[in-house]
Amino acid sequence: MKTTTLLLLAFIICTSCSTSKTVPSQWQSEAFKTQKIDRILVFASTKDRALQEDFEDKVSMVLISEGISTLKMHELFPEIEHKESRSQEEIKQFILECKKQNIDKVLIASQKSLSIDTVYAKSLHNYFNTLEPLKLNGKSDDELEYKTEKLTTYTIEAAVYDIAVSSEDKPIAATTLKATDPKSLNKLEAELLVAIKKLFRDR
Repeated sequence: MKTTTLLLLAFIICTSCSTSKTVPSQWQSEAFKTQKIDRILVFASTKDRALQEDFEDKVSMVLISEGISTLKMHELFPEIEHKESRSQEEIKQFILECKKQNIDKVLIASQKSLSIDTVYAKSLHNYFNTLEPLKLNGKSDDELEYKTEKLTTYTIEAAVYDIAVSSEDKPIAATTLKATDPKSLNKLEAELLVAIKKLFRDR
């Protein structure tokens, strides 16, 4: 009986907690750790132009505080519009334009994925239903009804590319946030800015 009471108490505590959760991850190549980065182009890849400009401004402030000179995509290449997918030729042309400006490092921030999943809700209704099959005259699993809820998960990333290395089509460093039901998208943005600062500070 004591064990059942403790389990019930633990479940009530979990039920009262928010489902909001952010999982950060960071990766750095040896090239990123060892080379000096004093100038970088900042690009927020989004179709929302106002958001792009605002975020590029904020990332620039973060990097300047780390002693890195920045260029902003919306100022340097205002004619380049957002696309969900770009051809290899378009990317090559972009790299050529960057090289004309003596740019060899680019930080690209983007939303990598958005998923909405239906899960069992953390509720007393569901908790007691999981005990029903234990009864000799209880319902079968097929007859049980469970309350569900939808969880929205965002995966956002800021990746650093060395476009001087033409043979490598992958980043030299990246920081990623996987956020489930964030309480605020503004808070999520702030967390990404902190993660970007940490990425360059931890070199």
